[in-house]
Parts: sequence; C-alpha cells; structure tokens
Amino acid sequence: MSFPQPFDMVMDEGMTDPLFTEMMSDPQFTYKPVPTPVLIYENAKTSVFWDMAGYPIPNGVDPVLFCGVMKNALVNQGYKGELSIYLYVDTGELLPNGLETCVEFDFLPEGDDYARISSMLVDISFWALSYPYSNIIVLSKNIVRGTIVAFESLYNTHGLLLSKTEPDWLVPGERSTLFLTSLFEDPTGGQLSTSSQKQRKIQGGGGTSSQGAKRVG
Repeated sequence: MSFPQPFDMVMDEGMTDPLFTEMMSDPQFTYKPVPTPVLIYENAKTSVFWDMAGYPIPNGVDPVLFCGVMKNALVNQGYKGELSIYLYVDTGELLPNGLETCVEFDFLPEGDDYARISSMLVDISFWALSYPYSNIIVLSKNIVRGTIVAFESLYNTHGLLLSKTEPDWLVPGERSTLFLTSLFEDPTGGQLSTSSQKQRKIQGGGGTSSQGAKRVG
C-alpha cells in the first residue's frame, strides 16, 4: 500500500498539560462529555480501514459477497462517493479466498495493541493527507488512548468514525459505526441475506471538496 507523500501528524500538547491532568484527577471535578457530531462528506471519497483480527468475516459467508454487503451499507448510510476498503491481517496469515479482488490489503506486525493500531495509523494519515475533506472509517478493537490525539486531529478535516471509542474522546461515538459492525454479528440473515438477493451497483465518482458535508444525528 503506497501513498504519494509523507504526513506530519499534529499533536495536541494541551492534553499533556500538567494543570489539565491535575484538574481531571480531582474527584470534585465534574466532567460530562459532549457528543461529537457525525460528519459525512457525501460525494467525497470514503475509505474503510479494517483490522480483520477484531472483525473477522462470519463463518460460512463468502468473503467477496461480504465486501459487497459492506459497500451497500455505506451507500445506504449516505456515502455516495468512491469507496475503498483496506484490509489488515496478521503477518503470515492467509487472505480469505477472493478478497484480493475487492480490497487492498496489508499485514500487521506482531506486537501489542499500540503497535497494531500505530501501523494502521501510518496508512490512515497518508491517505488523509492525500484526500482532505473525505471520509475515514476505522474498524478495529485495538484503538488505544495513546493514538487518539492523532485521530482527533483528523476529525477537523475529515468525516471520521471509529469502531472503538471512549466518552471523553473528541470523535463521534462508536455507535456511529453500528451500520457496519453489526454485519459481523449477522452472518446468515438481516442485511446480509437481503443484500445477497439484491445486488446493487456501487456508483463511483466523488471528489475532495469540503462542500456537501452534513451532520448526522
């Protein structure tokens, strides 16, 4: 997987301010997170970064069909531009048969959760720089606090959804990805069986304009 140019992530130094840390640790301090709106750039590019270790394809489901179901779910949710899926598997693991025809894929190094999501974040950051005002969806159960500042900075210029969040993170909550993550829990019925009967053509196109962004919910 390659991207045209490097990206220097902007880190928010305020999150490491000693005064901020002291205030948050005070038991008398009341903090109520404010939900972050979901933004969708409807006609822009959308990319899903998918760690299959946390979200494996359901047993007995054709991998290519499953990718088609995911893309249909994205279209139904309002993502009308060009769609792409980047799949991550463990080093040495075989790619499910046929998936190379509908996704780009890469291998993740062995290591802890931080190493795993950090490796994905490099690709996500390059993609974000190449396509501003586009949509990024991350399906991973290894999104750790040490990387959240980088993701929060992407929310300023992208429609960003993460499948694992905490209430104080300045990104939309993980419930915003249920339209995708629920597919992994429904291998035989619901959307999956419906989509297998009604294959709809995914329309390409899209651009990188900031125009057309909408808030959802």
